[in-house]
Amino acid sequence: MANKDYYKTLGVSKTASKEEIKKAYKKLAMKYHPDRSKEANAEEKFKEVNEAKDILTDDTKRANFDNYGNADGGQGFGGGQGGQSGGFGGFGGGFNMDDIFSQFGFGGGQGGRGRAQKDTRVYSELDISLDDVYFGVSKGIRIQRDDKCSTCDGKGAQNPSDISTCGNCNGSGMVLETRQTILGMVRTQAPCPSCSGQGETVKNPCSSCHGSGSERKAETVTVKIPKGIESGVTLRVTGKGDYDKDTHSFGDLYLKIYVKDQNDYDIDGADLYKNISVNFVSAILGDEIEFKHFDKTLSLKVPEGTQPGTILRLKGKGLPHFNYSSYGNLYVKINVEIPTKTSSKQKDILIDYTKTLKDKSLLDRLKGFFD
Repeated sequence: MANKDYYKTLGVSKTASKEEIKKAYKKLAMKYHPDRSKEANAEEKFKEVNEAKDILTDDTKRANFDNYGNADGGQGFGGGQGGQSGGFGGFGGGFNMDDIFSQFGFGGGQGGRGRAQKDTRVYSELDISLDDVYFGVSKGIRIQRDDKCSTCDGKGAQNPSDISTCGNCNGSGMVLETRQTILGMVRTQAPCPSCSGQGETVKNPCSSCHGSGSERKAETVTVKIPKGIESGVTLRVTGKGDYDKDTHSFGDLYLKIYVKDQNDYDIDGADLYKNISVNFVSAILGDEIEFKHFDKTLSLKVPEGTQPGTILRLKGKGLPHFNYSSYGNLYVKINVEIPTKTSSKQKDILIDYTKTLKDKSLLDRLKGFFD
């Protein structure tokens, strides 16, 4: 099987930055999201763009893909994952033993039955607020997934007696074939054509699922979002993926979390940044101001002579750290408000103040300006 082109899947160049990759991914994820898209193959496309983004935003996997054509890298003999043969590590180029064997009819390095296992992963996304990050929250999300067929209990047949061992392969799912190759006559194993590698045949397929063992359903899944979660983190919800009748099991739901933009705060990990404006008199003389922060009111001491742009730190007043009990910091940037209009009395007071500075040139300029 030819290797996937993740760059082509996302429609980006091989020199694309992570930001460009994430931007392309978000656009395609919105386009193919199963709950939004009307396209027939939307779910498959959605899984493909998720896989492409996960590979290309991981520096190690992306480097392996660029160099070897797969995310696992060019491994030597016996180094493959899940019992599959790895690439020819000493020759480079990411040759895959399964691809080479399949050209000669060996059926690749897959063990057991010939049919590939169903991809039972389900992907979705969820937008949450900064309050949700701070406190943690449980959210109900609507997903589409393959559930166990209620008519046949996921077996794919009208009655259990309709399922029988395949007589062509005797239940192994594989048959021996003799093929003429460039190496001569070769006997190989191949998926049984009678049962498609399942080892079983169904006499009367279920009328509801037509033998698939599953039926498409919309379901609301309640997911607990832990406090401190960061935007872009993917949560796995066990057992809320698609049903696979061959393994009689459910896959998992992968939920990507996005934290919505907040007008009052900028976020950097568990640290928060906030702008606060104070009167210029408070900046000169010093002050203590209060402001609302989530479910509490914080007090901030503005030192005497605070300059515009000064950043003050409130330790431990940021967001909770994901999976930790500690909190980040809150950084407050001070903006000094300058009045746009002043009365004659206020001007006189300011001129009197200027006289105390012993800066004659400044005083002369101000007097000339006011005159």
